[in-house]
Amino acid sequence: MERDIHMGRGISFREQMRRTLNHKNRFGQSRQDAKQESRKNGRGGRVDGIYGKKTMNDYKAVGDQFDAWQKQKGYRFRDMKEVQTRHLTEYLSERQEKGCSAWTLSRDMAALNKIFGTSLTKKETGLKARHSADIKNNRGFGKNYSPTVYRRNQEMTDFIHATGIRRQSTSVIRPSDALRGADNTVIGFHVKEKGGKERNCCVLKEWREEITRLVDARQEEHGNSPLFGAPDKNLNTHWYRAQYARDLYDGLSRAEREGKDYYDGYRSTFLDYGKLEKAVYGHPAVTKGLNTQILAEVSQQLGHNRIDVVYTNYLY
Repeated sequence: MERDIHMGRGISFREQMRRTLNHKNRFGQSRQDAKQESRKNGRGGRVDGIYGKKTMNDYKAVGDQFDAWQKQKGYRFRDMKEVQTRHLTEYLSERQEKGCSAWTLSRDMAALNKIFGTSLTKKETGLKARHSADIKNNRGFGKNYSPTVYRRNQEMTDFIHATGIRRQSTSVIRPSDALRGADNTVIGFHVKEKGGKERNCCVLKEWREEITRLVDARQEEHGNSPLFGAPDKNLNTHWYRAQYARDLYDGLSRAEREGKDYYDGYRSTFLDYGKLEKAVYGHPAVTKGLNTQILAEVSQQLGHNRIDVVYTNYLY
């Protein structure tokens, strides 16, 4: 008999929710593989596991918020089995009334569905639908942005624009992580990012000479120390990743039209063909007016491997 994950005396309602989420931990496994297996088994691509650490942390935070809410409402649940669909709908409705964005509400609903094994939808809960035009976070420079912030971090922002690396990589990437072409020009970097995943990111062709000069100068002056310190807290690094995505998409499209290889013979260095195949699986050749294959390549260079993330969060 499988052991009840909630077994034990005195386990709080909050801890029960957290144990439920921990039981769904699938870190290091492929969500895409699980979805394909689900489709084969007639489950429509639905998966029960949680495959990312950030998603796990976000869902636990939602559980904590729901626990605080139910106490404030006087429900005082002792067991997860006491929670009914109407409680979840009430909670989400109140969150909507308080002005939470459609994206936040979708995340909350997804988290609650994972925790309580429900299948709530926006339609039955009355939540407003998500639209890409509603996204405000990380678009533009933000209210705390100033020219001083840009000047202070210009080399770093140029580097992010050229490479598309994530915020957490900027303070750990070193000269030894550089990938060089036959002429010793820096053409990419080996990075370790979300969830400990490693990948090679391609430097935009128009930035390669400048990035090579920067890396060589840093190495001569500081050896193999990290190229940069921690980014300014007011620096919107996503903005520069979006610039990278747009420029890479344009560069790949232009190379395709001209019959050229954007990667100059290093295509296999930067692309995982298996992941590319999974990313385009089930999609038409053109998605949202964009080349699906190129979207998949841009997505992989950003460390996502999901084309919807690119056209929704980067190519705006």
